[in-house]
Amino acid sequence: MTDKQASPSSLRSLSRFMAGLTAIGLLIYPLADIAIYLRPQMTQWMMLDADHTGNVLNESVPLAYRIYALAFSLAGLSFTVWALWSLRKLFLLYSKGEVFSADALRLMTNIAIAIFAGVIVTFIMHAPISLALTWYLGHGHREISLDFGSGDVASLFTAGVVLVISRVMAEAQRAADENTKFV
Repeated sequence: MTDKQASPSSLRSLSRFMAGLTAIGLLIYPLADIAIYLRPQMTQWMMLDADHTGNVLNESVPLAYRIYALAFSLAGLSFTVWALWSLRKLFLLYSKGEVFSADALRLMTNIAIAIFAGVIVTFIMHAPISLALTWYLGHGHREISLDFGSGDVASLFTAGVVLVISRVMAEAQRAADENTKFV
């Protein structure tokens, strides 16, 4: 068997494996975020924490305020779920050999948009999250904060790379289609 024959098979196997991992991520990621807000002390031993909340999120924050903060956190999380959902669907297409299909290219674009939007929405939502988590402290002790870290920068660059790759693949597909018309 040549490398050319083995390559599509290994791509399909790897894609199925990655689709399975992505499905697990689709379940675990939202559940972990919910657990972090509902039971912050319990999730500390697992080294789980909410983005940029630091020590503000703990068991001393009344549950109602943690639930408010969770609601805002879910706004950013929804884009991560969209990215993971699109990524899973993309891997499933790859496992069927559909690498340059219109659906595959659309899904790559969706992933880029979801990652980019998730960073922006999470940045914006940090203000109401920090306010909700400190509201119970009373006047003069409440905080409104914004945070943008190196992980956010890395996510924005990842979104840009995925978007450029999807555009390059679309251009390659267009060129291939054009070449077949000349024959």
